[in-house]
Amino acid sequence: MSDQDLLDARIREHYQSIPPSEKPLADLLLSFPGNITDYSATELCELADTSRAAATRFFSRLGYKDFNDARRQAREAKQWGAPIYQSGNFDNSQNKQTNTSEIITNHINSEQANLQRTLEGIDISRLRSLVKAISNKKRIMVVGYRNNRFLAEYLHRQLGLLRANVTLHPGANQAIAEELFDINEDDLLIVFAMRRRTPILDDIIELACNKKAPVALISDPTAAILEKRATWKLNCIVHGTSKLDSYTSVMSVLTLLISFMFSENPAVLDRLRAIESAHEQLGELGGK
Repeated sequence: MSDQDLLDARIREHYQSIPPSEKPLADLLLSFPGNITDYSATELCELADTSRAAATRFFSRLGYKDFNDARRQAREAKQWGAPIYQSGNFDNSQNKQTNTSEIITNHINSEQANLQRTLEGIDISRLRSLVKAISNKKRIMVVGYRNNRFLAEYLHRQLGLLRANVTLHPGANQAIAEELFDINEDDLLIVFAMRRRTPILDDIIELACNKKAPVALISDPTAAILEKRATWKLNCIVHGTSKLDSYTSVMSVLTLLISFMFSENPAVLDRLRAIESAHEQLGELGGK
């Protein structure tokens, strides 16, 4: 690690060894590293629900002299225009909101900030590379647990319209080992890993890597441990205005991914035409 590495890079480098007392601060700053310029050390500790002593150890662990040293570097990054160092909003308390209009306005602002941060962070060349893999690999295997499940179901459904051999894991009442045991380099594993992740995801990705299967990771910035083994990473900002996460940015990224499938692989239109023809034959969607 270099002294020139920015705050988010340092956190990712050390994330696996950061102790539980410091992890909330790491997660907070991974999502919004630019906000360190706008808060005092005390305020950050309150937002992360951690102690000043833990924060002191945290910044020392990352190679900074102290909190002010980290904030100075972040301010410099902000001045030269680094996108993720433009301030976001991780103080999502609604305690001071007194009317519906204010609540809605704050919600809109938060969603817009999440979308902007997420979409500005996408490397288009890497996205095209992922789309090419989705189009060309023999099988696409999509994994999602807990809240990640409905996101995985959505992508599974959309990709299933565009190509054959797209599967969703784990299946109902199934052990995922029985579904992924034969994964190989001809397959692509897409893993959804928004925060509050299940520990098995680390083992699933390791299994895929050991079998030479490429991995696409769709997650929020706190998945620093998992992304080291992923071939592609799509980062989504998911902080909401309530205590629950918002997945607006994730759905937008998935929509963008599907849109690129159309532009990069015109053959998908032939499959959609065949599906529409079957709809007409069966009369499933039209009223009679």
